[in-house]
Amino acid sequence: MSTFKQYRIALQIFQANRLRRDYRDLAEIPQYEPVGEFFFNEIYGPRDFTERDRGARRLHQFIHALPGVRLRDVEEVLELLDLTNRLDDSLALMMLEHKVGTDFDEATYERFYYLADNYDDRLRQLELVRSSLYNVFRLSRSHLLGIGLHRSRLLARLLGMEAAHEFLVKGYDALQGVTSIDHFAVTVYDRELVRLNRIYGRSS
Repeated sequence: MSTFKQYRIALQIFQANRLRRDYRDLAEIPQYEPVGEFFFNEIYGPRDFTERDRGARRLHQFIHALPGVRLRDVEEVLELLDLTNRLDDSLALMMLEHKVGTDFDEATYERFYYLADNYDDRLRQLELVRSSLYNVFRLSRSHLLGIGLHRSRLLARLLGMEAAHEFLVKGYDALQGVTSIDHFAVTVYDRELVRLNRIYGRSS
């Protein structure tokens, strides 16, 4: 019998594969390839992010070590991680309760996505993805921030925030070759909004 954890992993694998399929064209643009990998692996990847998210909730203890960064600069990223976890947990639990099997197809996924009846939360998730991309891109222009991130690994380890710190480093590094985030952010938002409205039977 499948467990909640197995459904959660199956859901993450499905979502990561779906995103890779739907955004292959973005990933093939050289400047966006590292951003795509970060997006697919570090936000929606099939891994247990418990340690990272636990550390992220304590970011206020660490933020002073990063030059030019205030807690409000990363609040939307933290909200996005928390909301994504809650939505995925809810969907995985629903699928477990209905015993659909962890080898579900896209039609089954979208049926339960609709039955979850959380359109407003999904819309908020899209808005957070878009605004977080713009905000993190702005922060990534700071060379001093990059130095601070790479030099603060020991502090992060001492604070028990190593996984959260690694998430920040990977995000910063992924954006270094990007000259403009507009096309990536707008494309993701627009396509996901069309998909969301299609599943819920709403007009765009």
